[in-house]
Amino acid sequence: MQSTALASGESRLISQTSQQLWQSLYSEGLVSSPMLPESHDMPWYIGLMQAFAAWIAAWFLLGFMTSLLGTIFQRVEADVALFIGLAYLALGLGLYFAAPQRTFIQQFAFAASLSGSLGVAWGVFELLGDEFNVTWYLSMAGLFLLLWRLLRHGLAQFVFAFCSSWCVVGLMAKLGLLNLSPSLFAFIISVVLLNINRLGRHYQRARMLCYGFVLTLLNIQLLHAFSMDNLFDELFSPWQQSLRFTLIHLSIIVGICGFLLVTIFRERQQSLSSLAAIGCFLGLIVISGLSLPMQGLATAILLILLGHYCNEPWLKGMGMVSALLFVSGYYYSLETTLLLKSAYLMGLGALLLVARVLMWWLFPANVYPKETV
Repeated sequence: MQSTALASGESRLISQTSQQLWQSLYSEGLVSSPMLPESHDMPWYIGLMQAFAAWIAAWFLLGFMTSLLGTIFQRVEADVALFIGLAYLALGLGLYFAAPQRTFIQQFAFAASLSGSLGVAWGVFELLGDEFNVTWYLSMAGLFLLLWRLLRHGLAQFVFAFCSSWCVVGLMAKLGLLNLSPSLFAFIISVVLLNINRLGRHYQRARMLCYGFVLTLLNIQLLHAFSMDNLFDELFSPWQQSLRFTLIHLSIIVGICGFLLVTIFRERQQSLSSLAAIGCFLGLIVISGLSLPMQGLATAILLILLGHYCNEPWLKGMGMVSALLFVSGYYYSLETTLLLKSAYLMGLGALLLVARVLMWWLFPANVYPKETV
């Protein structure tokens, strides 16, 4: 009974605060109605069913149009595929701007836009002589960034940002700069996240751009970790040159992580010469050294720090999962006996226990949780 009364009291307080905020906005002329509009939130399962129905409708429509044109023209030529893609893009964008707040329309418009992008990619590919050249990558990157800019739907922004990031990877590969792509992505992600609170109404769009670039960055480095460079034999440079780019990437990662650690300790009003700070910086140096054989480990630590500093739990989770994957890739690549690998695991477990005890000692529980970063 007491907990129910407390919950109802909190809900009334939140309602009164929201009404006061709305009244202040109305008095300044920022909204047209003096009363706070009622919430009409849709249950999540209804939204999921509508989204699933929208995707089924969009893909059935795409299959029908493709099969119909294939029957008429016997073979879908480049100009026909380009026409289908542009028609789908026009349909998706038109529906989205006609009714942007409806779940079914949003998902259908996203599915139609994605299908249209595939049609345009196919048509442009054939028009350019069946080759993924610089022109194709530039064209598709421009299209994906345009859709990322126009659509205000979070999932659509993430998918189109992810697609545009792979166009950037392909473009850098064509220019012989593929080994620089991890450093470029890490720098862009860090700059955007550290300044994301200044972007105002572009906040969600910037977050989705970062997540799309993060996923591409992890995919590239996982190819290294699991010795899958044979997929890019014509793209990656020799080992000596790759080592040089790896050192450059580690230098950038260490610089950004060092900046984050300094900022965190200053916001916590702790001295940089304290034992905790020295331990963190020494740990960063050790992890950087381990990142030479374990490709990508430093990147995972950067994502964890950025996720903690910018209050992005999904980003922190991606960093933790990727760190386990990078360590696992190195573990399975070792040409040693299982007994020696077991010894490595036991040593790692003991090291983690020691690190946990040191964290309890160096970072005691904060009695003022609001002051934590």
